[in-house]
This record gives sequence, C-alpha cells and structure tokens, in this order.
Amino acid sequence: MEHDHRSVAVLDPPARKLPTFEEPTPPSPPPPAVDSARRPGPGRWRAAAVALAFLVGGASGGVVATVVDDPPPTTPAAATAGSDAIAQPQDIQAILAKVEPAVVTIRTQLASQGRFFVASGAGTGVILTPNGEVLTNAHVVAGATFIEVTLSGEDQARRADLVGIDSTNDLALLKIRGASNLPTAKLGSSDALRVGDDVVAIGNALALDGGLTVTDGIVSAVNRTISDRTIHLEGLIQTDAAINSGNSGGPLVNASGQVVGINTAVAGDAQNIGFAIAIDRAKPVIDQLRSGLSR
Repeated sequence: MEHDHRSVAVLDPPARKLPTFEEPTPPSPPPPAVDSARRPGPGRWRAAAVALAFLVGGASGGVVATVVDDPPPTTPAAATAGSDAIAQPQDIQAILAKVEPAVVTIRTQLASQGRFFVASGAGTGVILTPNGEVLTNAHVVAGATFIEVTLSGEDQARRADLVGIDSTNDLALLKIRGASNLPTAKLGSSDALRVGDDVVAIGNALALDGGLTVTDGIVSAVNRTISDRTIHLEGLIQTDAAINSGNSGGPLVNASGQVVGINTAVAGDAQNIGFAIAIDRAKPVIDQLRSGLSR
C-alpha cells in the first residue's frame, strides 16, 4: 500500500580528530602522483546510506530503505550525443501524445479503520492490453479491499480487480472491469538505456486534481540496488526526473515514447534521486502475474 513518505536524514559522519596544539603539526608531504587510469572506479567505494521512501499517497508514514551497492565501473564512452535525447519541448508533447492516454490514476481503500475512518491510498498504473490489464506497484494495492482507476481524459472512475501481486519484485497486475478498446503503452528495452539518456516520468503526483504530472530528466545511473527490512530490489534505474508521492506504478518513458521503467521509490533526503524498476526485469514477472501469482 502506498503511503505518504517523509524524509529521513542520513546519520552525521563521525567527527574528525583535530591536532593538539602542544607541538606544531609538521607539514604533510605532497601526495604522490597518481596515474588516473589506476584510480578506483565508483564501484570500489562503499555506497552512502540514503533515506528512501516509496512513492505512495496514503494514510501512514513512508518506508525507509538504503542504497546498498554501486554498479560496476565501466569504461567511459566517447563524448557523443545521447542515444535517447529529447531536443525540444515539442518532443515531450509528442511523447505524451503516445503514452499519457495509457496512464491511469489509482485509488484504493483498505479495510475499515473504525466507524468513521477508512484508510486510503493513491498511485499510478500503465495499461498493457486493450481489455484493461494495468501494471502498477505491489505496494500501491497491497491489502486493498477496493480499487478504482481513472483513465486520462475521463472523470468517472472505473472499478478494477487484483489479478496477481508479487511483493518481492514490487509489481502487481490489475484488470479493469468490462473494459475494451483501451489505449495501451508500448514497452521498450531498459537494457538499451545509457547514463545520460533523456527520460520522462508521468504519474499521479500527490494525488492532485487536474490530471497527471509530467517531469523530465535523465538516466543518472543504472543497475542500482535498494533495500530495507521488508524489500530488496535490484537492477533499478536511477533518474533525476522529479517524482513524488503518488507516482508509484507510473511509467518512466524514453524519447521514443516507450515505457522503460516503473517508478517505485525516491531518496527522501536527497534532491531528485528516484528509482524505477527496469522494464526488462518486469516483463517476465508480468506473465506470472497473469497466471494469478500472489506472494
């Protein structure tokens, strides 16, 4: 179930030991020359702990996780234009024309929390088939007793049912009741992404009225791993496209208008560090969800 997240500060680093003033501190010798080719790559450094919250609009606090490792070092590529670039603002409008009709907002209710209060949540989903299959995050719909979705351009919400859920991969599949001839999203290849490629995030940010929120950015890292007490996700796409509570389950889209990731979490104590499930990792899970997988 998605919930509103809160930032959690990283622990302060240990204080550095200062020299005493009983004797003057001798000057340090100049550092030896280092061959740049032998400097350790980013994968050799221990990753910094990052507070991270899942992007759910809901009733209780967010889930905190930690980035636990870096991708292996890679050989720098020649300085060329990105293989997936968005050159003009009109390009984003063209992307939206392809994808936005297939993005839905999701609202859920949990079991009654008493006589007067009902816990609720909000998220985003992507339509996969004309008959109403919708891919979203498991934590958007986990424990829901009532699910409804609203299509882009529609005011009336539609009822949906849970087909399958995989909490270990944070994915779930819904089915819109009585749906037919719906617009669908085209799935791309996350394996083809490079750091620096342009991407667009679309979703139900903050569950605000007035339509979906659209932000753009780049792929800032690939093959990220995040973890906390309840979940461990690998092979994630890291992006600086602004994503917020309610974006969970929404698409991360490349410059061709193809879905390359499912937005999942954001570093709560950083600026513009979000994570999406790579679509190539999600594809085999989708087939399992269609068979009614529940875990």
